[in-house]
Amino acid sequence: MIQRLQHVRAVLLFPLTLLLSGCDDAKAPADVREVSRQGAYSMNFSANGHELMVGSLHHGGSLWSINPAERLFDWNHKAEGYSNITSSAFSPEGNFVATTDNRTIVLWARDSGEAVWFWNSPGDIEDIALTSNGNYALLAMADYTATLFDIKNGGIRLRLAHDGIVYDVSVSDNSLLAASASDDLNARIWNLENGKLLHQLKHNNQVKTAQLSADGRLLFTSALNESGKIWDVASGRLLQQIDRTRGHYSAARFSANNSQLLTGNSSGQIELWNTADGQRSHIWRASPRDTWVSNNVLVEDVAFHNNEWLAAGSNGMLYFLR
Repeated sequence: MIQRLQHVRAVLLFPLTLLLSGCDDAKAPADVREVSRQGAYSMNFSANGHELMVGSLHHGGSLWSINPAERLFDWNHKAEGYSNITSSAFSPEGNFVATTDNRTIVLWARDSGEAVWFWNSPGDIEDIALTSNGNYALLAMADYTATLFDIKNGGIRLRLAHDGIVYDVSVSDNSLLAASASDDLNARIWNLENGKLLHQLKHNNQVKTAQLSADGRLLFTSALNESGKIWDVASGRLLQQIDRTRGHYSAARFSANNSQLLTGNSSGQIELWNTADGQRSHIWRASPRDTWVSNNVLVEDVAFHNNEWLAAGSNGMLYFLR
């Protein structure tokens, strides 16, 4: 009887799979690895794509290498039990990693795996970005600010005011520029040395993603149910718009020379774009863990890695794309 039911399930899913795969020309991942058994609160790649920080739903935080895909450290905010790691960030050099739950922040030394500093936050943290050598943490806050925090010595250096919840933040590798995405329908570009607002970029909906290129020359933003946008940071001018997507672009990363943009969205698509003309060159679809639960996978982060591309899904899977 069990075998018969399994066969019926396979028959029912087969035409559905064909229907879903026929919706676009997306390729399947070349390889898939499990890094969190039942899904993740957060997933974040290092700048070079060699490592992945995972905030598992049921097993706390862990740092993984990519090749081979193996666990390096287990990181939690308390001595016993697991923490809900809702966001994380690598320093540009990869020598420090910061992890957050809703109200605490921990800075970790990558080489030793030891916790360097532990801090409590006065409000809920939505996202985090680290400056060079992990000296400062830029926090996206539910209290309508992006807060620059001295994560090694303590104390707030800057509070960058918004008119809504701040969902996403990013920092250029030289730590001079920051970008933020807010519920107030705007993305913003900031001077991190003095807190000056350089550009306010209007959208028509909640802005969920604001990702700077490493050199701080380009910015990618995504608002709910809108096209993705590539901006010139110096002038605040809109350079390109990429196709509108279902939901929003939940992850983005520029290539080292800024010629390409890799994106992931809230319905499982991963796409590679040419920044010069906004045209798509590749598209993949993240395979779901269990189609009975959902056919969609929210892409938590993406990365360029050697001669391939990477994506990490909220279902706890690591995708290798070629």
